[in-house]
Amino acid sequence: MRHVEELNEAYNYLMQIRKAESQIKRLEMKARELRSCLLPGAIRYDKDRVQSTPEDKLLEIMAEVDECERKAEAKRVEKARLVEEITGTIEMLEDENEKTVLTTFFVARESMNQAAEYISYSIRRAYYFRKQGLLHLGEILKSANIAK
Repeated sequence: MRHVEELNEAYNYLMQIRKAESQIKRLEMKARELRSCLLPGAIRYDKDRVQSTPEDKLLEIMAEVDECERKAEAKRVEKARLVEEITGTIEMLEDENEKTVLTTFFVARESMNQAAEYISYSIRRAYYFRKQGLLHLGEILKSANIAK
C-alpha cells in the first residue's frame, strides 16, 4: 500500500507540468476564438437589432482576449518554475537511467520509445526504470515534504 501512495504522489507531482500546459492551451484557444469574433466577417447581420453599439461588444471581447493572454503568460511563467523545480527534484535520484526516463517522459513530453532509445535499453526496461524512478521520487518527496 505504501508503494501505491508513493507512486501516486510522484506521478501527480510530475504531472503538474502537463496540467499547466493544458491550462495554457485552453486559454490560448479561448483567446484565438474570441479574436476571431473581432474580425469584420464575424459580425452577424441576421440577428435582431439591439439597442447597443457594436463598439461596446468589441471592447468587451478585446478586454476578454487581453485577460486570457495575461492568464496564459502567467501560466507559462508558472510552468517554467515547475520545470525547474521538478527537474531539480528528479536530479536527486541516484540512478541515471531513472533520471533520464522521468525527464524525457514527464518534462520533455517525449514517448517512452524515445526514453528507451536515450538510455539504450528496451522499451520494457524503460518502463521498469520509470516505475522505479517514480517509487524513488515518491520516497524523496515524502522525506523532503516537497509534493503539494
